[in-house]
Amino acid sequence: MNSVISADSHLAIWAVLLASCAFGVYAEKKGWIKNIAGVMYTMVITALLALVHFLPSASGNNDVAVYDFVFDYVTPMAIPLLLFNANIIKIIKESGRLIVIYLIGAVGIVLGAIISFFLVNIGPEAYKVAGVFIATLVGGSVNFVAASETLDFSTSSLFTTTMAVDNFGIQFYLIFLFYLPFIKVLQKYYPEFSENNNAAIKEKTDKDENKADIASITYAITIAAIVTVLGTLIAGLLQDLFNTSANLNLLVITILMAILASSFPSILQKLENVAFSMGMSMLYIFLAVVGAASNLKDVFLAGPSILIFATLTLIIQFIFMMIFGKIFRFSLKEIAIASCANVSGPTLAAPMAATFGLKQMVTPAVLVGILGYVIGTLLGVSVGFWLAP
Repeated sequence: MNSVISADSHLAIWAVLLASCAFGVYAEKKGWIKNIAGVMYTMVITALLALVHFLPSASGNNDVAVYDFVFDYVTPMAIPLLLFNANIIKIIKESGRLIVIYLIGAVGIVLGAIISFFLVNIGPEAYKVAGVFIATLVGGSVNFVAASETLDFSTSSLFTTTMAVDNFGIQFYLIFLFYLPFIKVLQKYYPEFSENNNAAIKEKTDKDENKADIASITYAITIAAIVTVLGTLIAGLLQDLFNTSANLNLLVITILMAILASSFPSILQKLENVAFSMGMSMLYIFLAVVGAASNLKDVFLAGPSILIFATLTLIIQFIFMMIFGKIFRFSLKEIAIASCANVSGPTLAAPMAATFGLKQMVTPAVLVGILGYVIGTLLGVSVGFWLAP
């Protein structure tokens, strides 16, 4: 059945995609449904529009030039824009003890996903689900997209379900983490938070930096374009070298951007807010296209198993962190913040530290969350390929 907007109506498709993105951003800002990310609104809208044949579907053998353009060019450009603050040197120097429990949590996620892979029956794409969950639970949405592209998962019928579980189902775990330090049964087994063990260098900010103007926008997008081109060229060479058909573009781009951010922090720091905003806009467009590729029937059928997979992974990670947190004498607040940084990245870990009254932990929480952006894709893709049949 032909859609109302035909596949060759390029401007009309762009208009609908951008309108869906704008609605998602607005809905998240208004907070109509608590804990629902704006991207979920956007994906649901485009999925419904494709279902009722208003938008051309991106699934199956349909060739939609706009969708191809987004996958081939918009998505690779989004990744480096989101990683202007991935300064590894700063993360290691200023994150204090929190980086230790954070890395323990990352190991727990990897183990949890591997165990879930063998216990939960998802189907032939279970290894992709495992890799993507590792990427997003160690890093965040940036890594979700990069790992999905690398593992050829972004066009899967399971993609939207996995994204939905990642954005909504995991919120219950985050709510639990906010209450963790106040559970009296656990308090007697873990030490109180010690400020002396968690000294962090105060982050300097300049209100005049990161201002969006034509210069900063031009510089940011130029840097992202150069990194994208170099990453694509290097990825092609690696594919030939290792004789693999895997799409390594986003993985290599992530590594290159982390190297660049660590080598020239003073330059990229001035552009990071502008770059991140542009990257998020591009990410919304990518997910709008993914929504149009979704088969809603498959989404609902696959939902329970994906939710069980994610829940089991988080339970294993939590137990792992609690055991080693006890051994290395971490406080419940440190464990909660580190686990939050694992699962949600810096955006929620920093407010959690502030909520606990630990102002000196805000910067380390942000830094370890950013570390997840760097290592999440690498871990997820590596485990995904290892589990592949």
